[in-house]
Amino acid sequence: MKLNKKVVFALLVLASLFTIFFIGREFDKTTGKRHMIITSNGLSYFRKWLDVSWGTRLIYRISYDKYEKVYQGTELTAIKKLIEDIILKNIDGRISKLGVSDYKAYVQSLDDQQQIVVEIWWIADLNQAKEIIGKTVELEFKLKNPNKLTIQSIAERKTIAQNLMAEIAKTPELMKKITDGKMSEDIYYNAFSGATIDQLPELYKNNKSTLDKMEMGKLYGKLLEGTYATISNQNTLWTTSQTVKLDGFTMTRLIDKSEGKDTSGNVAILYTLEDVFVQNQENRISATDKNNNILNGAYFKFANTSTSQMGEPVVAINLDDKGKEIFCSISEANIGKPMAIFVGGELLTAPNIQSKICWGSAQIDGSFTIESAKELSDALNDGALPAPLILMQEEKISPTLGDNAFTWALWAMFAGFIAIAVLIFFMYDLKRMILTCMVLGSFLILLFGLIKLSDYALSLSGIAAIILAIGMAVDANILMYERFNEEIKDGKSIWWAIDYARDRSWRAIRDSQISTGLIALLLFTMGINIFKGFGAMMLTCLALVLLFNVPLTKMLMIAFYIKKQD
Repeated sequence: MKLNKKVVFALLVLASLFTIFFIGREFDKTTGKRHMIITSNGLSYFRKWLDVSWGTRLIYRISYDKYEKVYQGTELTAIKKLIEDIILKNIDGRISKLGVSDYKAYVQSLDDQQQIVVEIWWIADLNQAKEIIGKTVELEFKLKNPNKLTIQSIAERKTIAQNLMAEIAKTPELMKKITDGKMSEDIYYNAFSGATIDQLPELYKNNKSTLDKMEMGKLYGKLLEGTYATISNQNTLWTTSQTVKLDGFTMTRLIDKSEGKDTSGNVAILYTLEDVFVQNQENRISATDKNNNILNGAYFKFANTSTSQMGEPVVAINLDDKGKEIFCSISEANIGKPMAIFVGGELLTAPNIQSKICWGSAQIDGSFTIESAKELSDALNDGALPAPLILMQEEKISPTLGDNAFTWALWAMFAGFIAIAVLIFFMYDLKRMILTCMVLGSFLILLFGLIKLSDYALSLSGIAAIILAIGMAVDANILMYERFNEEIKDGKSIWWAIDYARDRSWRAIRDSQISTGLIALLLFTMGINIFKGFGAMMLTCLALVLLFNVPLTKMLMIAFYIKKQD
């Protein structure tokens, strides 16, 4: 049975109205997707792009420290570019996987530092934004440092400590964040709360007067040098049980100093502080092959859970073809030596290399449960990176073009609609003005229904495209009206005049829409974000003009004029 066109158009308009006023979408944290819901306030569920909505900006610094020790010049520049591409791809995959499409991530240079900037639309909650991006996990393979301790190597480590201190001094409250993931470089963050002097490391016992002179809440202006602590190391990577002195450089932030009672109930001075200790030698160095290729997350393919020969849960790390070659070369040159595997700066395992490994898989057996093994595997699959990202700044961002820009854009669209109606009235008559308003009104209802149904994020560029499309839609009406007048002057009946008006104006309408559509397609495929939004909306509007406006105009002209004739 053939459906009546009037019924089809009426159903489309009614369905669009229902979608606009009663359909919404909500983000489901468990599935990471936006689900459709029925609501009594559908208008508030239109998604808005960053230029008309609130959002979140997160700025991460990329740490290239380990690469700068191995590469120089143009080779280092090329490696940095590769790392940036991998990080951006990783972030894109993670956010897209969670159903968030309204965002952008890019690299910016600031004070000779490379930073990753992530701007997320539609999310004003910083915690939610950080949860979506998640913790980036650095995967590192390290070998024992064969170099002996020298005056020069100590000086180099001191320089590292001084540079780190200068960085922390800018934002002392971010000391922990800045040093996250640096344990693999023998840089350690420590915090003490309500400790007596005897409970603090040796360095403070030997420098109590200096500790007491520190200004609370600020980073101490000098590095404390010497033995941080003497420990009995029962499980070192490279040696058997022995007593080890941790010598190096310490930066300290005294948070509080007050009189209280120790664990024995005696009155004592209690210290609350945090510090960063930089050991005077890096005990482990990045695993590199004979061609100086560093084995790390750049060659990571995927991780999966498995079981060891003892039946215990383990995590298997699988490398790509290039990673297999590097791993094979490194393992062949280091048989009998331990290789430490770090994830997020934390040591997970350090097995001895028993033989050449050329199948590109490394096993992590860190006393896992089935759940913790899967958790680590998922974390690696979602976030293994070749370089650490340090969160430097987090902030809410307001609309880039003003809080009221979206409202004014909608008013501009409404004003354009009224202006067109008035113009049609003076050019033709009241009947065709009403007809035009009905066509444009139906066009906008159907368009906004599609926008809501597709979960498209409205932007100012998209609104501009809609305003322009209204004008182009009226062009189609005017062409049909003019052709209709010509056919009437030629003596044709109203029925034939309407039919000929549609058929003879169709080619001009089609060609004008297609020519504009080609420009819109170019903007959508090759432009920046603001152009992509404009191009996508223009393509949608042009398609609606051809498939909806033209046949609806003909149908309404028949309804308006044929009934009068009869």
